[in-house]
Amino acid sequence: MKPSLERVSLGFFPTPLHELKNLTRIMNGPEIYIKRDDYTGLALGGNKVRKLEYIMADALDKGAEVIITTGAVTSNHARQTAGAAAALGLKCQLVLSGDEPKTRQGNFLLDYLMGAETYCVKPEEADRQIDVLAAENTGKGQNTYVIPVGGSCLPGIISYVDAYQEIKEQYPLEFDAIVMAVGTGSTCAGLNVGARMAGHKTKIVGIGVGLGDREWCQDEITRLSNLAEDFLGTAPSSVDQIIVFDEYMGSGYAIPDDKVRDAIKLLASSEGVLLDPVYSAKAMVGLLDLIEKGYFKKGEKILFLATGGCPEIFGFNHFLS
Repeated sequence: MKPSLERVSLGFFPTPLHELKNLTRIMNGPEIYIKRDDYTGLALGGNKVRKLEYIMADALDKGAEVIITTGAVTSNHARQTAGAAAALGLKCQLVLSGDEPKTRQGNFLLDYLMGAETYCVKPEEADRQIDVLAAENTGKGQNTYVIPVGGSCLPGIISYVDAYQEIKEQYPLEFDAIVMAVGTGSTCAGLNVGARMAGHKTKIVGIGVGLGDREWCQDEITRLSNLAEDFLGTAPSSVDQIIVFDEYMGSGYAIPDDKVRDAIKLLASSEGVLLDPVYSAKAMVGLLDLIEKGYFKKGEKILFLATGGCPEIFGFNHFLS
């Protein structure tokens, strides 16, 4: 029996898993399925809700009264953390990298509606701002719990080890590959460990979105995988086992291009599935291109993990229209 972590209920699980029949027909290649982790429920959903069920359980166990986390101004993780804190009656402080938007929209608007305090700083000032806030909270007698960017910590990784088991229960056959966006890497790491523990040959394929190049992503996913594997007492992954493509990040993080816009329009018009312009759409650009190049072949079964982020569609309304 593998070690386990405490979990607090925040989302709706299991999330749906279904075939994208129209997209499969259009691409004339592998059978394409989608795992709807954009449907986790809390604060408009997303993959971070899984992680937060485990992370917030740890925070509550440690007597947290204030939750601090960080990310970009457009951060999905920050938005879902604000939602989790609100649901649990905790104060939330978000240290966001970037200029404060002139108007509140997308995730930044939702942060405000859910009662989070937001502090927009230069990226290099984020850690110092977190330290300042934590010290101020301590001075007020408030216990602070800091969540790393993207929820990239042991509880966050373990949540996706368990998510792989959820996928197994929903789909009895073995997928040839699971494709997802790679930001900080903990979702990919958890699925990698889950697949290895199941003894499956399923390829866990990450599509970089611009936080780092292929080498950085592979190293980070390996490090996070090893963190979970050490906790679970299983053999460690090696960097050569980690599959990442970094050709689809465009000009950088949160900078979509025409291919991203086309992918969003294709999925919306063919399946009624909405992808976000920062993460999932870039991953879909990668999946479609890899099919066209023959990396994924006709007859294979490919699962696409939709990690959420649709509020940012409205932040990119001019670009998308």
